[in-house]
Amino acid sequence: MQINPILNVSDYYFDVFMSISEALTGFSVNELQSTGLATDYYTHILGEIELATFTAFLNTSRRILESSSDEEQLVHSIKTIILSAPATKGIADNVITLWYLGTWEGSYVNDRSYKEGLVWNVMHSHPPGAKQPGYKSWAIQPVNSKL
Repeated sequence: MQINPILNVSDYYFDVFMSISEALTGFSVNELQSTGLATDYYTHILGEIELATFTAFLNTSRRILESSSDEEQLVHSIKTIILSAPATKGIADNVITLWYLGTWEGSYVNDRSYKEGLVWNVMHSHPPGAKQPGYKSWAIQPVNSKL
């Protein structure tokens, strides 16, 4: 799997972060970028954990991404290498939670992270009190509804 430069950010590890985030969340890099929080999340993590720890996680991720020839091998490598080691599993779990819920260890990263959590896309919903569905949206049958 190739790691491509993203958003013209010169930090190579940012590209690895986005690529492993794609693999961990199941959302494409473009979908993750569309939240508008990619750089916010990356810099937040840099401020929350030791640089050496995060760099080790990203180096492990880079090796997995570069050595995986297909999606099946990538998933297997993530399960057996990242999610089986306590040090990397903890970071991976936090990265997944960060993208889905907008929180890092129980606290929202910023005022937009709640609104842009991937959980709302998965639920085909909107964050209550933050993004309204629109006028008369209640008259439209919900997505995947069996009514």
